[in-house]
Amino acid sequence: MVAYWNSKGYSATYDPENLDGWGNSQVDDGIPCEAPSGYDKTKINNSPEQTQYKQDQQDLASGEQLGYAQGLKDGYSEAISNSVATTGSDAFKQGYASGYNKGYEESKAKIEADKTTATNEGYALGQKQDNIVIPANYESHPGLKKSFEDGFNKAVTERVEAKKAELNTQGYNDGKKDVHSPPTDVEEIYIQAYQEGYDKAQNELKEEYQKQGYEAAFKSVTYKDPNLSNTKFVDWYKEGFESNKEVIKIKEAALTLGKNGDELSIPSEYKIGETIFKHYYEEGFKEYEEERTDKMQVGASVLFLIAAGWAGRRIYVKKMNR
Repeated sequence: MVAYWNSKGYSATYDPENLDGWGNSQVDDGIPCEAPSGYDKTKINNSPEQTQYKQDQQDLASGEQLGYAQGLKDGYSEAISNSVATTGSDAFKQGYASGYNKGYEESKAKIEADKTTATNEGYALGQKQDNIVIPANYESHPGLKKSFEDGFNKAVTERVEAKKAELNTQGYNDGKKDVHSPPTDVEEIYIQAYQEGYDKAQNELKEEYQKQGYEAAFKSVTYKDPNLSNTKFVDWYKEGFESNKEVIKIKEAALTLGKNGDELSIPSEYKIGETIFKHYYEEGFKEYEEERTDKMQVGASVLFLIAAGWAGRRIYVKKMNR
């Protein structure tokens, strides 16, 4: 019946066959034959429900279109997402929110792709030159501009660091050869990189020669210049020799052992300085023997005086007895 009603174009105001109102020529509600309450009345031509439904659909479509456009704009400009419409019907607001979210997500994906492109383009420029030139299409967009700058700066930093590493290695190699030849006509940061490498190598050389001198102190009682043509190396060697405080302990232990007259026996912790230990042990033992000899001489003198005194007394006694 509804299909028939719709096909004829009938409505609440046009019902020539009296299909509404139970056929009594009185318009009831514009619904033919009093459709049951559960029936979808939006399907009935010119019914209030259909009229409202069509308006809602228009509002929904209109809201979705406007929301989609705004979502595209906000997403690409990386603005905070806001899908709420402040005006319009509920259907319009619903459509606006749906369209906005769709547009926002699409443009968000697009801006991320464009930012990657901007980063790559900036990086490519940074590999070639030190001064940045931002394209006009990136200059007006903060996010794209920053991506371009980040890519450019990364490439420049990598070039700078690579050159610094190269000059640092060159400085290190020169330092090992004790040849100071820093680069010229370059920025200060590159000269500094060279100098850091050079200083590192020089410090290592210094430690090597100081170590040689330090170890030599275990074998030499007195300092002797090494057979080196470079006076700087000789000075470092001497510093190492004179810095060895372990030999002082070895010397004191050896002297004490010798002065006590004990038999030579080198403790394990002093084996490294065996030469030093033996030398000072002999000095201490020599003192021990000299002191013992002196004591023996003093003892002999005392005995002689005692004997002489006794003999003199005997002579005196004899004379008195006569």
